[in-house]
Amino acid sequence: MKLIDFFKQNKIDLVNKKIVVAASAGPDSMALLDMLVKMQEKMHFKVLVAHFDHQLRNDSQQETEVLQNYCEKNKVSLFWAKWDKHPTSGVEAAARNARYAFLTRIVKKEGAAYLLTAHHGDDLLENILLKFIRSGNPEEMNSLQAVGQMNGVALVRPFLAYSKQQLLEYDQEYGINYIVDSTNRADETMRNRLRHHVVPLLKKENPALLANALRFSQQMHELTDFANKRIVQIGKTTKFLTAYRIESQQLANLTELERKIFWQRIIWQKYQRRVNQNLGNFVVIEYQGYFYLLKKEKKVVVQPKKILLDQPFMFKNRKFILTTTKKPEMQSIGDFWFKKNSCFAAGSLIPEKKLLLKNGQLTKAKKKFAENAIPLALRPLCLTIYTDNEPVWVEKTYQNQNWLSNAKHYFLYEL
Repeated sequence: MKLIDFFKQNKIDLVNKKIVVAASAGPDSMALLDMLVKMQEKMHFKVLVAHFDHQLRNDSQQETEVLQNYCEKNKVSLFWAKWDKHPTSGVEAAARNARYAFLTRIVKKEGAAYLLTAHHGDDLLENILLKFIRSGNPEEMNSLQAVGQMNGVALVRPFLAYSKQQLLEYDQEYGINYIVDSTNRADETMRNRLRHHVVPLLKKENPALLANALRFSQQMHELTDFANKRIVQIGKTTKFLTAYRIESQQLANLTELERKIFWQRIIWQKYQRRVNQNLGNFVVIEYQGYFYLLKKEKKVVVQPKKILLDQPFMFKNRKFILTTTKKPEMQSIGDFWFKKNSCFAAGSLIPEKKLLLKNGQLTKAKKKFAENAIPLALRPLCLTIYTDNEPVWVEKTYQNQNWLSNAKHYFLYEL
């Protein structure tokens, strides 16, 4: 195995750079570490090692000891930390998040150019099978890429074209010490069951299975990248209250399936959620020339509560402030004129409330909502300011139109 070919093919320049190797002391990461240590002098880069002890096994300290011995012998800097706060559920995901938070922090602190992990072809195949079983979402089939990003750090996986067996053979040939994670032998997790029982059968059917998995992942990456570029060409969604919207005309030439794919990617971009074509806990509605993307949730009407000038207040998990001072540095959501020294309240617009027009007549609120293309599902989310139990301002919909002498200018900002 020649790592130098991988770096050339992916145009990764290591000259005079620092790189951080994520090492667990397992056979895979020890093989990667040893290869890089042997390369660093010839290619003029510096290897640093980062190890995160999850403390999920009684013997996890042995991993640190193996790495300390190797790094001391080869004069390589080792950075390590322990995970002390274990959650009661979702341990696997929490462990991954804590590990990568530590690893990327070391990369940034040491000014390294890359973080390298020892994910190999068997890991890639297992990931693809897991995604097929759990969701079948095409976007998830390319989660392990040779070069990617993690927490603003360049993440490199140079072993995806190689098998676990090749790495074990390397360790044996060069006498590399490593730790075998005893939990990998049990069939408690789906990944282990696939590894022990399914993957061996698939490899018997086709010895080139890992190469096919790599090709599949690469092509899925290219296809999803193409799809994302196409979505950018279609147009941008804009934030509207707690929803996102886009003009209907911009999606007019898309088929129903293409629209679903569009919204799937918007949900991922805005909420970091992977959903199937039913869009999961989201719904898309078309109203007055716009498509709106909303979360499926009960829209509760918030009864008006007294607020004070220049004092922050909450509405629907958003924080606001009402003031008579213009603040250009803040995010303005509207303004209105009204009597000085008035007392105000804030809440949702109460159903069937009417709004006072400039001509002195009253109009139904639903008419003003329709004029401003605000669908029924979003109306309870519009902040409303009251005085004397009458609305004087409704977010994106209405402001007091009754002329008053010696009126004061009021400004609303979202914090």
